[in-house]
Amino acid sequence: MRLACLVLAALTIAACPPRRGRVVYCAPACPVVVVAPVPVVEAKPVKPADPALDFILTRFAEKTARVNSVRAEVSLKQTEAALKREYEYVGVMLCMKPNYAVLCLDNVADEAKIDYAAFICDGKSVYAYSGKDKTITVTKLPEGGLWTDTNPIFSVLAGMKPADATVRFDIAVFKTDEHYVHLDIKPKTEADRRVFQSIRLALHVYSPRTEKIAFMPAKLHILAPNGDTETWTFKNHQADLPGIDEKAFRFVPIKGWKVENLPQLPKP
Repeated sequence: MRLACLVLAALTIAACPPRRGRVVYCAPACPVVVVAPVPVVEAKPVKPADPALDFILTRFAEKTARVNSVRAEVSLKQTEAALKREYEYVGVMLCMKPNYAVLCLDNVADEAKIDYAAFICDGKSVYAYSGKDKTITVTKLPEGGLWTDTNPIFSVLAGMKPADATVRFDIAVFKTDEHYVHLDIKPKTEADRRVFQSIRLALHVYSPRTEKIAFMPAKLHILAPNGDTETWTFKNHQADLPGIDEKAFRFVPIKGWKVENLPQLPKP
């Protein structure tokens, strides 16, 4: 199973078992010798503030700040641009502050019910299960690190403060309709460009009928640097369910499965 960015490209949840690792080459710095007067470079104009965008990002951040835990049903459609393949998965996710998460996904087309994946973050490590390979990949988080800090896509979903979000990303309101407000998000830094080309995030709009889920994510479309795409749909959100505690995020060993330990993730 090939889960890309979102499922733990971050926690190497995206280094997930089914996904090949990526190697990033950084050229060494070279000394620069100035042999002529430095030309004056005209500063780029500052993009004016968008009150509508600020309002949306503020409400999104406030919503995530008020919620301690959330459960949602998820569906994922993946496409591989080079091989022209498509995959569909369905499952459930559960997250709880400050640093807990569970995600389970099943391949819709797999009648044998062996192509599935599960991801558990117990606050200290991420455990990625691959039903097809019968492996559990363990990645330790850096001390004091949050799993939402390990990938820019998780930072988007966590509801960043407007000032932080607009500094890190180029964000614009793409469109609004009676159900959703759609945001276009593009990376500004080279590091984030290695993770995604663009993100389209749909948030539920506010109405008396949707008050409980207003400004929660409804859909997330990710375009990867290699042209692959992931479209995540979230529905039936349930916030702060009673009885949810750390026990729901414990690592569960499976007899006969191989456990592989990866290096600890660096601090963000």
